[in-house]
Amino acid sequence: MGQKAKPTHEDKKTERLRALRLANEAARREAGTWGEMAVGEIVHDGSRSAFVQVWKGQRRPDPFEGSRCTGVPADEWMAMVAWVSARKSIGFQKRIVAWDLSAEEAKRVAQARIAELQAQGYTVINPAASPQ
Repeated sequence: MGQKAKPTHEDKKTERLRALRLANEAARREAGTWGEMAVGEIVHDGSRSAFVQVWKGQRRPDPFEGSRCTGVPADEWMAMVAWVSARKSIGFQKRIVAWDLSAEEAKRVAQARIAELQAQGYTVINPAASPQ
Protein backbone atom coordinates (compact mmCIF):
# COMPACT_ATOMS: atom_id res chain seq x y z
CA MET A 1 0.00 0.00 0.00
CA GLY A 2 1.79 3.12 1.16
CA GLN A 3 5.52 3.33 0.80
CA LYS A 4 7.36 5.74 2.99
CA ALA A 5 8.59 8.75 1.04
CA LYS A 6 12.33 8.98 0.53
CA PRO A 7 13.83 11.76 2.71
CA THR A 8 14.58 14.89 0.75
CA HIS A 9 17.69 17.04 1.03
CA GLU A 10 15.67 19.46 3.22
CA ASP A 11 14.54 16.61 5.48
CA LYS A 12 18.13 15.47 5.94
CA LYS A 13 19.29 19.02 6.60
CA THR A 14 16.53 19.54 9.18
CA GLU A 15 17.42 16.30 10.94
CA ARG A 16 21.15 17.22 11.00
CA LEU A 17 20.34 20.63 12.51
CA ARG A 18 18.04 19.02 15.08
CA ALA A 19 20.78 16.58 16.08
CA LEU A 20 23.26 19.46 16.46
CA ARG A 21 20.77 21.45 18.57
CA LEU A 22 20.08 18.48 20.84
CA ALA A 23 23.82 17.80 21.24
CA ASN A 24 24.40 21.46 22.10
CA GLU A 25 21.58 21.41 24.65
CA ALA A 26 22.95 18.22 26.22
CA ALA A 27 26.44 19.70 26.49
CA ARG A 28 25.06 22.89 28.07
CA ARG A 29 22.96 20.88 30.53
CA GLU A 30 26.06 18.88 31.46
CA ALA A 31 28.04 22.10 31.96
CA GLY A 32 25.24 23.57 34.09
CA THR A 33 24.59 26.52 31.79
CA TRP A 34 21.17 25.41 30.47
CA GLY A 35 18.01 26.86 32.01
CA GLU A 36 14.96 29.10 31.74
CA MET A 37 16.61 32.51 31.89
CA ALA A 38 17.15 35.01 29.07
CA VAL A 39 19.24 38.17 28.72
CA GLY A 40 18.34 41.16 26.58
CA GLU A 41 19.12 44.81 26.27
CA ILE A 42 17.39 48.06 25.49
CA VAL A 43 19.65 50.77 24.06
CA HIS A 44 18.83 54.45 23.56
CA ASP A 45 21.44 55.88 21.19
CA GLY A 46 20.26 59.47 21.62
CA SER A 47 21.27 59.50 25.28
CA ARG A 48 24.01 56.85 24.94
CA SER A 49 22.31 54.86 27.68
CA ALA A 50 21.25 51.23 28.01
CA PHE A 51 19.51 48.76 30.26
CA VAL A 52 20.46 45.07 30.37
CA GLN A 53 17.52 42.80 31.20
CA VAL A 54 17.46 39.32 32.74
CA TRP A 55 14.17 37.43 32.91
CA LYS A 56 12.71 33.97 33.31
CA GLY A 57 10.59 32.32 30.65
CA GLN A 58 9.48 33.13 27.13
CA ARG A 59 7.75 36.45 27.79
CA ARG A 60 10.16 39.38 27.74
CA PRO A 61 9.53 42.19 30.24
CA ASP A 62 8.49 45.22 28.22
CA PRO A 63 8.56 48.61 29.94
CA PHE A 64 6.86 50.13 26.88
CA GLU A 65 3.78 48.00 27.56
CA GLY A 66 4.08 47.78 31.35
CA SER A 67 4.55 44.00 31.39
CA ARG A 68 6.83 42.87 34.21
CA CYS A 69 7.82 39.19 34.15
CA THR A 70 8.82 36.50 36.58
CA GLY A 71 12.36 36.89 37.82
CA VAL A 72 12.57 40.66 37.28
CA PRO A 73 13.26 42.33 40.63
CA ALA A 74 10.94 45.23 41.49
CA ASP A 75 13.82 47.71 41.87
CA GLU A 76 15.14 46.86 38.40
CA TRP A 77 11.67 47.11 36.89
CA MET A 78 11.05 50.54 38.44
CA ALA A 79 14.48 51.79 37.32
CA MET A 80 13.87 50.55 33.77
CA VAL A 81 10.40 52.12 33.55
CA ALA A 82 11.71 55.44 34.93
CA TRP A 83 14.59 55.38 32.43
CA VAL A 84 12.29 54.68 29.48
CA SER A 85 9.75 57.30 30.62
CA ALA A 86 12.43 60.01 30.80
CA ARG A 87 13.35 59.64 27.11
CA LYS A 88 11.65 60.23 23.80
CA SER A 89 9.97 57.07 22.61
CA ILE A 90 11.90 57.04 19.35
CA GLY A 91 15.45 55.83 19.37
CA PHE A 92 15.09 52.71 21.53
CA GLN A 93 16.47 49.44 20.19
CA LYS A 94 15.64 46.12 21.86
CA ARG A 95 17.49 42.87 21.28
CA ILE A 96 17.85 39.49 22.91
CA VAL A 97 21.46 38.69 23.80
CA ALA A 98 21.07 35.05 24.97
CA TRP A 99 18.36 32.60 26.04
CA ASP A 100 17.91 29.19 27.65
CA LEU A 101 20.50 29.97 30.32
CA SER A 102 20.85 28.94 33.94
CA ALA A 103 20.46 31.76 36.48
CA GLU A 104 24.22 31.84 37.08
CA GLU A 105 25.05 31.90 33.38
CA ALA A 106 22.45 34.63 32.74
CA LYS A 107 24.04 36.76 35.47
CA ARG A 108 27.49 36.22 33.94
CA VAL A 109 26.27 37.08 30.42
CA ALA A 110 24.47 40.19 31.71
CA GLN A 111 27.55 41.44 33.55
CA ALA A 112 29.71 40.84 30.47
CA ARG A 113 27.22 42.77 28.31
CA ILE A 114 27.14 45.63 30.84
CA ALA A 115 30.94 45.81 30.68
CA GLU A 116 30.86 45.80 26.85
CA LEU A 117 28.29 48.60 26.74
CA GLN A 118 30.26 50.68 29.24
CA ALA A 119 33.43 50.14 27.20
CA GLN A 120 31.53 51.49 24.17
CA GLY A 121 30.70 54.66 26.13
CA TYR A 122 27.13 53.87 27.16
CA THR A 123 25.77 54.67 30.60
CA VAL A 124 24.18 51.48 31.90
CA ILE A 125 21.12 52.24 33.99
CA ASN A 126 20.79 48.90 35.84
CA PRO A 127 20.81 49.45 39.61
CA ALA A 128 23.45 46.72 40.01
CA ALA A 129 25.75 48.09 37.27
CA SER A 130 29.01 49.35 38.66
CA PRO A 131 30.13 52.81 37.51
CA GLN A 132 32.55 53.05 34.58
